[in-house]
Amino acid sequence: MKLVNQQIIKNNNLKNIYSLIQKSPGVSRAQLAKMCNLSKTTVSSLADELIERKFIQDTGTMQEATSVGRKPNSLKLCSGQYYVIVLSWDYDHVSIKQVDICGLITGHSSQDLSENADYIDTSVRLFEKLLSAGLQKERILGICLVIPAMIDTEKHRIFSTSLNTEAYDPSTLFQDLRHVFSGYPLAVLNDTACAAYAEKVYTKMEQEDFAYINFQHGIGAALFIHNQLLGHATASYTQFGHYSTDPAGELCSCGNRGCLELTIGEDSLKKRILRLNPHSGLASNPSVTYADLSSAALYGDTSAQKVIQDIAGDFSYALTNLICLVRPKIIIIGGKGRNLGPLFLDEVKKNLGSAGFRQMIDSMDEIRYSMLDAMAYFVGAMKYFFDVHYDFSQDLTNQFFLG
Repeated sequence: MKLVNQQIIKNNNLKNIYSLIQKSPGVSRAQLAKMCNLSKTTVSSLADELIERKFIQDTGTMQEATSVGRKPNSLKLCSGQYYVIVLSWDYDHVSIKQVDICGLITGHSSQDLSENADYIDTSVRLFEKLLSAGLQKERILGICLVIPAMIDTEKHRIFSTSLNTEAYDPSTLFQDLRHVFSGYPLAVLNDTACAAYAEKVYTKMEQEDFAYINFQHGIGAALFIHNQLLGHATASYTQFGHYSTDPAGELCSCGNRGCLELTIGEDSLKKRILRLNPHSGLASNPSVTYADLSSAALYGDTSAQKVIQDIAGDFSYALTNLICLVRPKIIIIGGKGRNLGPLFLDEVKKNLGSAGFRQMIDSMDEIRYSMLDAMAYFVGAMKYFFDVHYDFSQDLTNQFFLG
């Protein structure tokens, strides 16, 4: 038991030092000792181990050191050494990214799903393609599968998903994944949680309580409460897209009626335009995206402006319920939702200002769009895996993680 505790402490210290170097490139061992509240000898020993294992590098004497005597050496992350492979499943395609643990995407590929293809076979082919390009297996710390689904960690299943359910066997999904990716640590993570984690880490958010709302095929939410991701990366503690905004509305696959993702998802936009004005310029489009809607509204299309106002109303209605439940200080809209532009954000702010439990609404500091790009959830998946699941002190071969 004592040995196990020592391994846990050592792993936590190594991760803490690595994280501090990431946040403060060029930091010295002496500075790290103060930050970690550890002795200089302990920090120096841990830093030397990270250098030997090529996670960090000693870049020499600090140029701006002003202290008298021997100037300290600076430490920085070592790039191009270790990677996390991140697979992403969507309704009709699979993507793969080779993500350096410094946060750089250094290799990528994708493939549409044909009628006879399934997610797992396609994922294996894409992974083998990366290996054939020269990626060494010993440089892979782990593999992450990111999915637009809630993950049930007790029953080992996924549900409420926008995946093509005909392209995999839900009853054997996790077993099949573990088989084809044997020899590697494997984690299955929710896409919204990964995007939220990236927002937390890479925009250096100081606020401990915030909600990240992800607009993709569905509408998802991830919540940080007291700096902790609620439910980890499973999305099992909230399914914001299935808040009902119309109890008499269209029947959803979840069994509910008038779910938010049915009323404001991209698939609903063409129907809204046709109901409002079948002669609108957007009505002739095969489909209408958030970007199409925002662009038309910006250039004066009154039908597009009205649709944005309407979906902002539905979104705000659901948002007031979420705010009353968890009281986030910041609301961040990510994914394709950023394409809705300034009119949507202004309408949401206006609606929240005139509705909902005033004390709760007034305690919120900000609502804004995500600062990161569409690839953020890949990097977020890498960082989450490294921070939460990777262990410096033990072999994780064949380990399997849900969320």
